[in-house]
Amino acid sequence: MRPEDDGQASWVAGDASVLAALINDTPPRPHTLVEVIAIADGINHSVLTEAEFTNAIGRLAAAGLVEADAGTDRYQPTDAGAALRKRWRHGPSGWIQAIPPQLGKIGVPQDAVWCLPSGIYDRAVQEYLARMTEITKSNRSR
Repeated sequence: MRPEDDGQASWVAGDASVLAALINDTPPRPHTLVEVIAIADGINHSVLTEAEFTNAIGRLAAAGLVEADAGTDRYQPTDAGAALRKRWRHGPSGWIQAIPPQLGKIGVPQDAVWCLPSGIYDRAVQEYLARMTEITKSNRSR
């Protein structure tokens, strides 16, 4: 959360990149946590921290843009969230020009507590990084 001059919260880059990861596919589909981490890294060139991810999911869910269930490892946009994909143009980097302004039009985000079971996020990041290491090794051997 970044306080503005009026003391209200504003949407942050983590919120936008999590939403962008979830609406990346056309049509949007459910993703696992590992997939969300991978897609967000691919579009934002940074692995989200657990706090960035959980804060974003809480805010996006409170806004009615995503549904998240850690128990079944399913993260997906709602119809309202998927509708924001329509303005995303110019390939993968176009998300930064499309998603944050649309979040701003929704209004001030509502912080909502959303948590993952202990260790789940770290294991997902490790799985993602292991996959990336294997892909890199495979590409080097070609």
